[in-house]
Amino acid sequence: MSVSIKLSLGRIEQKMILLTCRFIAFACLASPVFAHNTSATLLNDENQRKIELAVWKYAVDTPLLLKTIDWFRELTKDSRESAALAELSRLQFMQAQLESNKSRRVQLFQNCIAAADRALALNKNDVRGLFWKAAAMGKMAEDSGIVNALRMLRPMESLLLKVVTLDEQYENAGAHRALGRMYHKLPGFPVSFGSNQKALMHLKRAHELFPRDVITRAFYAELLYDEGRKDEARKHADFVLATPIADEDALEFSEYVDIALAVINKTGGSEFKVGNK
Repeated sequence: MSVSIKLSLGRIEQKMILLTCRFIAFACLASPVFAHNTSATLLNDENQRKIELAVWKYAVDTPLLLKTIDWFRELTKDSRESAALAELSRLQFMQAQLESNKSRRVQLFQNCIAAADRALALNKNDVRGLFWKAAAMGKMAEDSGIVNALRMLRPMESLLLKVVTLDEQYENAGAHRALGRMYHKLPGFPVSFGSNQKALMHLKRAHELFPRDVITRAFYAELLYDEGRKDEARKHADFVLATPIADEDALEFSEYVDIALAVINKTGGSEFKVGNK
């Protein structure tokens, strides 16, 4: 193989790794669900509802998100509740998602990781802390370049695998979904640890747990297409396009709609229109 071809392949592999980090972070997002293991103190029903509302509307009501972060940061300032601190990490992740300045965005994701680490220092098995730390690491890897991306991938994998072990249903099977995307999009050995076999296992399980999850269906469709299972891929892609999308979800879901559209275009086109409500 010529030097120029090797260099070209190297650049492609780097782009794949950085793109994978971005999709891992996106895979962690899901429609709001009532958090598990709700505390009787800081995470009482009323406080949890405030958090869920801010998370759901984060892309269309930034003032509400920032107000909620300020309120909950003050509330958890001296807290010893790991779950509450991990919910702060979750809120800060949403804030960082909206930041357009790269340096500021990296700092915000660092804040997210710091809050998750506070939670994990109190409880190393806090599912929320593990999950949102992995998500923030994925976004930071995207912004930090190939060296940091490679350095973060294995720790991210470990965090997500631990979430699967502790609570595979958290965030609509978000850890299964993120692992499936990671294994699908990463190069295989010797460059990295991508594996379509592992990807199929995790995305199949995510689909079994939450069959109506749009993100899982989009990722699963693309993987099945790449595996030559075009009819199955098409069914999942059609589902994504036929699913109504609320205004609050439009920004987040546009990426998954694009994935489904690409599969549909490669399998003969479609009469479906993207759903709205």
